[in-house]
Order: sequence, then structure tokens, then C-alpha cells
Amino acid sequence: MTRKSPALFLQRLARHLRAQDWTAAAIEFVLVVVGVFMGFQLTQWNEDRVSRAHEKTLMRNVARDLRDDVEEMDENVRTASSRMASLDHLLRLAGDWNPPKEFPSSRFSIQVEQVAPFDPKSEYRVGIEAFILSFYDGNRFAYEALINNDGVNVVQDQERLSEIQKYYALVDQLLTFEQSLAENRLRMLDAMQAEGISAVDGSSFEKVAQVVRQRPALRAAIENYWFYANRQVFLTKQLSAEADRLADEIEADYPG
Repeated sequence: MTRKSPALFLQRLARHLRAQDWTAAAIEFVLVVVGVFMGFQLTQWNEDRVSRAHEKTLMRNVARDLRDDVEEMDENVRTASSRMASLDHLLRLAGDWNPPKEFPSSRFSIQVEQVAPFDPKSEYRVGIEAFILSFYDGNRFAYEALINNDGVNVVQDQERLSEIQKYYALVDQLLTFEQSLAENRLRMLDAMQAEGISAVDGSSFEKVAQVVRQRPALRAAIENYWFYANRQVFLTKQLSAEADRLADEIEADYPG
């Protein structure tokens, strides 16, 4: 069966009108309207199908990046927890160190994260433990593609899109904090170096603790860095949990 063009229907409609064949004209008119409507619907359906496929690709790419974030942040929590435990062990050896479970303030209370205690039998040295620092690196290529390539208009679930945007706003806050963390680390390393303690000299915790006990400025720098390590553990754990939740929900909404 050959497909008749709208122009042919219109010609026949005009012929029926000239002949005042109202019934035939009405039928031809209905056929024209239905044909145009179905053509529009097919075009709309195809465009929607392409948009949904594009949406799925964008969102699953975001979920993939979130999974990578979880893996990286969990490793950062591990190293920050180890650093926190090492500094806590050093300060206890130096004496008069028993931090509270939280630090209240006029803005909010900062909880002290519970981490595994330092193992005195380990071969760790305080210098290298203080020197090593893991930052969140990650990437947001999928997120940038989502918000910069008309993805905002493609995604139907605007609430989910808002959650993703809030997550990356929290990422920016973590990155800002980590800049302060890096500066605090340098202050502590400078204070250690001023006392002849380097990252690679292999000094034992006990030996360094003797110096810390006699140098209030060095002790204060170490205590501050311990506090920053605690905050890194808290913020990174919180963000990792949010990334994991978002990835789960996106993968459920857009199954592969």
C-alpha cells in the first residue's frame, strides 16, 4: 500500500468542496487532521525516546563518577584515621592529653571521630605519618556534561538533579576545607623541622614525644593538625555516604 501525501488529501478535499460533496469533504478533512496528528505524535515519540536515552547515559555516567568518589574518599578516611591515631598516640606519650568527645561552639559542636587506636607494634614513624596526606581528587566530568550540555533540560527528575547539584556543592566545601588542612599541615611540619624532626629521620614516637613535651609551640601545632585530621574524617565520611546513596538511587532509576 502506498502512502498518500497530505497534498493529495488536500487536493481531494478541495475537489469535494467544489462539488459540494460535504460528506466526502468531511471524511477527507478528518483524514488530513488525523494524518498530521499522527505524524506529529511519531516525531514527538522519537524525540522523546532519544532524550530518554541521552538522560540515561548522562545519569549513569554521574553514578559511575560517584562510585569512584566513594572508593577514593573511603581511602582518604582510612589514611586520615591512621594519621589521627598516630598523632593521638604521640600526644599521649608527651603527656597531659585527653581530648573530649566533642568540641562545642556557638555555631555547632564538632564530634571527635572514633578511630582505631594506634598499634605500638607497627613500624610506622611519626615523621612520615605527619608528612603523608591524601586529598580528594576525583573528577566531575559527568556532572559538567550534565549541567553544560542541556542535560538540565533533559533530566525529568528535577528533584534528583537538585540532589546531585547539592552533592557537588558539598564537594566544593570539602575542597575548601582541604586547602586549610594543607596549610595546617605545613605549619606543623615547619614546627617539627625547627626542632630537628624530619619526615624521613626515622625518629621513634617516644623520642619525638620527649621534644613535644618540652616545646609548647610544637605541641600546639600537632594538636591543631590532629583536630584537622578529625574534621577531615568526619566531612569525608559524610560525603562518601551521600555519594553512595545517590549512586544507589540513580542506578535504580536508570537500570543498565
